[in-house]
Amino acid sequence: MLPYTPEILKLATQIPRLGRLPPPAVSGEVASPICGSRITLFTLVEAGRIADFAWEVEACALGQASAALLGGRALGEGENFFNTLADVLEIYLKSELALDPAWSWLTPLAAARSVPQRHGSVLLPVRAFQRALSSSAGKR
Repeated sequence: MLPYTPEILKLATQIPRLGRLPPPAVSGEVASPICGSRITLFTLVEAGRIADFAWEVEACALGQASAALLGGRALGEGENFFNTLADVLEIYLKSELALDPAWSWLTPLAAARSVPQRHGSVLLPVRAFQRALSSSAGKR
């Protein structure tokens, strides 16, 4: 399967919440050293959950598609969600296993299975939220 399917290319144009949040939002950047993809995430965290966010996404179409999928689900989520999501997505990308129905929204990312050098880019949006939440926990 080619990684840049029509669905991936369409999702890459649908990233929600692009931009920046003003202070008191906290920003952090994550990057994939293999492909150079980069995300700067601006977050407001309340009670250990994402209360608001915006981001700047510089990534390949696979990373952008991942951001589009996650961007619609991140609000209100906490560390457990993102940690579980990271585990599920890593296993999914490295295997031929089917997704549990609860995670079926990740199905378009199956296109990335054939390009392991892009797995870091696909995981980057998740890593950005994990870092934001762990940084927030350290400030409490």
